[in-house]
Amino acid sequence: MTRFVVLRPEPGNAATCARLRDQGLEAVALPLFAVVPVAWTLPDLARFDAVLLTSANAVRHGALPDTLKRLPVVAVGDATAAAARSAGFDVAITGTGDARSAVDQARTKNLARLLHLAGRERAPTAGNVEAITVYSSDPVRVDDAEIRAAAAQHVLIHSARAARAFAERVDGAGVDRATIALIVISAAVGTAAGGGWKEVIVADQPTDDALVAIAGNRAIDPGARRGDKRVMSDQVPIDRSRARGPRLGVIIALIGLAFIAGLVAMGYAFKTVPWLGAQTAALTGSGVKSSAATTGNADYTPAQPLNANGETSAPAVIDTAVLATREATLAGQLSVLETRTAAVSADANSAAAQATRAEGLMVAFAARRAIDRGVGLGYIEEQLRLRFGKAQPRATAAVIQAAHQPVTIEDLRQGLDTIAPDITSTNGVAEGGWLKTVRREFNNLIVLREESMASPMPADRLARARRLLEAGQVEAARAEVARLPGAGQAGNWMAAARRYIIARQALDILENTALMGQAGQPQPSPIIVTTPIVPPTAEQVEDQPAPLTATP
Repeated sequence: MTRFVVLRPEPGNAATCARLRDQGLEAVALPLFAVVPVAWTLPDLARFDAVLLTSANAVRHGALPDTLKRLPVVAVGDATAAAARSAGFDVAITGTGDARSAVDQARTKNLARLLHLAGRERAPTAGNVEAITVYSSDPVRVDDAEIRAAAAQHVLIHSARAARAFAERVDGAGVDRATIALIVISAAVGTAAGGGWKEVIVADQPTDDALVAIAGNRAIDPGARRGDKRVMSDQVPIDRSRARGPRLGVIIALIGLAFIAGLVAMGYAFKTVPWLGAQTAALTGSGVKSSAATTGNADYTPAQPLNANGETSAPAVIDTAVLATREATLAGQLSVLETRTAAVSADANSAAAQATRAEGLMVAFAARRAIDRGVGLGYIEEQLRLRFGKAQPRATAAVIQAAHQPVTIEDLRQGLDTIAPDITSTNGVAEGGWLKTVRREFNNLIVLREESMASPMPADRLARARRLLEAGQVEAARAEVARLPGAGQAGNWMAAARRYIIARQALDILENTALMGQAGQPQPSPIIVTTPIVPPTAEQVEDQPAPLTATP
């Protein structure tokens, strides 16, 4: 069966594969790039008339602020426009898939000054357009074995960059280009792929739907645009009666020879084997007597069976004891076979359970590695839903949500360094007035504590929080930050730390589920709170000094 390999990054790759599978086609996800967000600074919006979006990735990964929604959006195509509307933007112009035509349409509506939110790898856009990088498509490592698996298949390519990268990896893996057919979204993408391919099919329109439609047609009509009838006529002989004539004559001749040879062998056997002739004579005599008996001859006696010497023998006596012994023996053997079959079935079930457990652990470990690195799950997201969606729906949803808003230890450390001056100092107006500030400072003049107790000074708490972050103890670090005088200024950091803790708890639940062999079976899951957390004020911290935890 012909497979269709999709190279575009996630989440577009999963969408294309789903469309192919809906048509009953076999789709293989092989993303060559992974889209990651890039830190950027919002310019003065007064200098622009509209926002230009040439990819839905800018909306999904660009971390666009709400202030941008004051400007209308010029979208390059329907998919980008749909993503912008879902995010709350006002789409003024929707192009036909070409950035230059979208810019020209914007000029006709007096939207000349455009802010282009684009990826790091992009083509220059003509006109009064200022481009800012808000996301990047980083290369993904692909094994040569996966590239070789694309041989004799159809490959769907959505961008010129993916076409160049795929051509380089095919050549690097030593795969012959002539064994691969390309289905490209535009002529420019086909040019970027180079030559030497088995076939390059260009979509009529630069849309993903057009590529999927071509794939469906290729699956129905595999002959290179020749049609099913042409393919069949190349394989089946046209003149069937002429081809069968000689073969039928040979078969009839062989049957006749075999019949003659059988007659000769039978006659030879009657002459050379004595007992066969005697039995034949006896059977013939018994047949004559039988005929006589039917005519009413009272002297007729039934013929007795003959032994090997042609003599009559007494009828055989059936021993019921022997039959019972044989029946018992057969029953014992049948019981042994049933026992062995049950053992084999149990071993097979055990092996299947172990394989399911190992596969679930591999998927959970891969998800943890991606979240620790702060990158998207990609195709792992679909595997999580398949293996843990029923057994642990809430934990699965928490992991997927954490992957969409990744938080790493490095992010928390940098964020803590940024807010350190605000949370270690006291602001009288923000923390309850000058009187309470003077009181707090007076109480901190002399502090008596046991030698084994940790220092409550803000600087020492901040240092402990940093050490705990380096050790990966985010929950304890969050508790230390909650007790700092300016904890009210650390709301965003506390929420990020909360998401980090919830994600790791959900990953622990999925790993335990896989270890217990419960993946794929509906099981009650622990409740994980995903509601936003309001950071505590300094007054609340003083009244309740117990450490905050991520466990609901």
